[in-house]
Amino acid sequence: MQSLIRQVETRTQRLAELSVQDIYDDPFWFARYGEERARRFGAEDAVFHVRYLVQALEARDAGVMERYARWLQGLLVARGMCSRHLARHFHGLHDALVREGLGEPPEAVKYVRAAETALEWPEGPARQLREAAPKLVAHAVRELANRGALTPGQETRLSEELNLQLSYLMDALGTKRPGLFVEHVRWYSDFWPQRKQSCEYPVLLEALEAAMAQEALPSDLPRVTVATGLTALQKEPS
Repeated sequence: MQSLIRQVETRTQRLAELSVQDIYDDPFWFARYGEERARRFGAEDAVFHVRYLVQALEARDAGVMERYARWLQGLLVARGMCSRHLARHFHGLHDALVREGLGEPPEAVKYVRAAETALEWPEGPARQLREAAPKLVAHAVRELANRGALTPGQETRLSEELNLQLSYLMDALGTKRPGLFVEHVRWYSDFWPQRKQSCEYPVLLEALEAAMAQEALPSDLPRVTVATGLTALQKEPS
């Protein structure tokens, strides 16, 4: 274990850089935070991820990474990110560890996976939404196809987009701040053309709302929150 700790610690910068090397292929980061801030804070956060991993390895405690992940979640979902974005960062660190030959012994990659898992909301409407997500996405894709808003070959990209919107929704419900989703929808509507999807953003949300109605979730709060977001878009000045 001591050898693994030393190797991770001495390669902190290398691991951090590898973990985010593909992140900025997504135009979201520069649009949301500006290129300079996105790169600077992304690089700083990536280093912190590795440093916390070293602490977890030294303590032989995955809980160090789990608590760190939940702390980040509470901080960053109020700043325009969603848990799916955070999980992508941890997944990037996982891949960097494997690429650098640090997957054995498995503690490092296991602890990073634990951080990803810790981002999942454990109770309430957010958990219900997480458990229903695969069915909701599949139903919403069918709904888009029925509306003629799905072009051939776009199923995977739209499914990922739906999962992203669900992540924002889960975070809003998990933090008991539904207004966060409405704020997200307002900003994302302007960003949407950069996604170059086959449908308009309100149409995507309408399909998601229809999926929730069809699947009959235990709580109606997710559907109502999406409906509130759609209403906010309708009230936006043209």
